[in-house]
Amino acid sequence: MPAHRPFRMKILKSAKILKTERRAAKVPRVSVKPTTAEIVRAFKKAPGYQDIIAQIPKAATIPGWGTQVAYFSVCHKSGSAYWLDLWDCDHFDGLTDMRRSIKHCRAWFSHLGYATWGSAQTATGRINCYFNAAVAGDYVCVAQLQSFPAASSAVVECLIDNSSFGLLPFTGTIIQPHFCTLSAGGHHFRIRQNNGAFFFLSLTVYRF
Repeated sequence: MPAHRPFRMKILKSAKILKTERRAAKVPRVSVKPTTAEIVRAFKKAPGYQDIIAQIPKAATIPGWGTQVAYFSVCHKSGSAYWLDLWDCDHFDGLTDMRRSIKHCRAWFSHLGYATWGSAQTATGRINCYFNAAVAGDYVCVAQLQSFPAASSAVVECLIDNSSFGLLPFTGTIIQPHFCTLSAGGHHFRIRQNNGAFFFLSLTVYRF
């Protein structure tokens, strides 16, 4: 079928060579599956640690973290991880093209820069991790993210279903636990880009 009106073919002339930005340097691959020990170490350094263990004492020790119930990354899901939805992620050839994103198990959400390569320079990235909580109880959703460039900062908002944990600013790679009390059934852990570019590396869910 032909194109709809009012489209009409024409010949355009482009005689001026556009000045373009440098392409981004390649980013070293990092592990996207943090161990429970790494998560607990990060948890103990995070603001609010004392408040959490006052309500969930078991969270203070590695054995107390109980059962890992779901895991999400770009290249792998396990446990009760059902759906990983990525909205407005960016594929920049040589840096985060689709093949490389799958190989390195991460998805990039750009922000400013690279307009001459066609970037809209938006901060509209969204991540939705849908998992099943087999029983009601206390859970923790551990988001692993990486700002890009690593020395720059990024800000995201994390939510469980439609309840917000607030803004999360970070620089470099962060392993950030988010604690919640869930009913039995399906739940959405959501990450919304607010400012700056970042990689989504993984989400790990534990039940206490």
